[in-house]
Order: sequence, then C-alpha cells, then structure tokens
Amino acid sequence: MKCLRKLANEQKKLLDLEKTHQQELLENMIASVEIERTRIARDFHDQVGNIFSLLSLVLQQSEDEKIQEAKFLIDKGLNNTRELIYQIMPPELKLFGLEYALEEIFIRVNKSGSLIAKWLFKCELNTYNLSIQLSIYRIIQELVSNTIKHSNANQLTLTFSRTGEEMQILYKDNGTLQNDCVIDSRKGYGLRNIETRVQLLSGSFDFNFKQGFESNIIIKSSYAN
Repeated sequence: MKCLRKLANEQKKLLDLEKTHQQELLENMIASVEIERTRIARDFHDQVGNIFSLLSLVLQQSEDEKIQEAKFLIDKGLNNTRELIYQIMPPELKLFGLEYALEEIFIRVNKSGSLIAKWLFKCELNTYNLSIQLSIYRIIQELVSNTIKHSNANQLTLTFSRTGEEMQILYKDNGTLQNDCVIDSRKGYGLRNIETRVQLLSGSFDFNFKQGFESNIIIKSSYAN
C-alpha cells in the first residue's frame, strides 16, 4: 500500500512538473512573438509615422490646391499607420487589462456603422496573467477580423463565462457562409491560426457555419493567477 501511495505521489509530482514546464514553454513562446511585435510597432512608429508627420508639417506652409490634396492623403496615411500600430500592440491591454482592451475593439467596430458588436463578460478576465490575456486578445482580434473580412455579417456577439474549472468563450456572427463552405473557408477565415493559439493554451476550439459563424472555445481556469 505504501509503495502504491508513493508511486501515486511521484506520478502527481511528474504531472505537476510537466504542467509547469508546458506553461513556461507557452509563456516563452508568446513572449518571443510579442517582443517582436513590439519592436515592429516601435520601428513602424519611429520611421513611417515620423516621415508622415514631417511631410504634413512641411506642406502646411502652402495653400496650393494640389499641396492640400497631398496633405489630405498624408493625413490619411498617418491615421492608417496609427491604426496598424494599434493593431500590432494595443496599449490598453497592458495598462487596463483584457476586458478594457476587448471593449475598445467592439467600440471601434460599432463606430464603423456597418457592424453591430455586443459583448458580455460573466467572469473576471483580468485574473489571467498578462501573457495569457494577450493570447486571448489575439484570438478575439482574429475572430473579429475574420468577420469583417469574410462573413458579410452585420452583427457579432461575444460572451465569456466560467463553469467549474473552465472558461468558455462563445463567438457568433450572422454572416452568410454555410457549412458546405467550411473546407474552403478554413484558410480564408484564419481558423488555423486560431486553432494554433488555442492549442498553445491547452484549450479546445469548435466551430460551425450553420447560421453564420459560431465558435466555442474552452480554456482551463488553471491558467488564472
């Protein structure tokens, strides 16, 4: 009996070590990717953003019609640059947490006027460490981007809830794609990227196109702090 108990304890220690090791690998992988994203965003801001700003400043000296048209295009390019930088590394996530950062996504979607976003957080998201929050943020960011690019939807909904040891993420849009388009849509919808991110969290990702796009993501609450 003592031998069995000792064996069980040793197995539990091994499982705990494996779990810790897997989480460390996950965090290191995510950290490496996000460090590179931060570098790109910073370089993009410093080089392209500053060039646009200097050009706009120079052109302000003239009232010529063509110059004003060029200034308009430069201002548009500067705004697009800022939007790309925001997409690469949103400052709200680190400053205020996942809930706030996701709300900012949906507020921006609703301001577009062509898509209505609704969201509901039934559980606390900021209990997850920053690297996990960032990974979840990227998943939702990808889902929203796919809806905008591919679905022809005019409404999307997102719900976070927790049941026992699991957090559930339900995402739906009312797009026009159907189940017979799933194989062709996997690549265009970026579903493989989402699957990979969810797998890195040791979670599950199910989806269908029965009535628009609907996905169900499960993540273990053990990743919470």
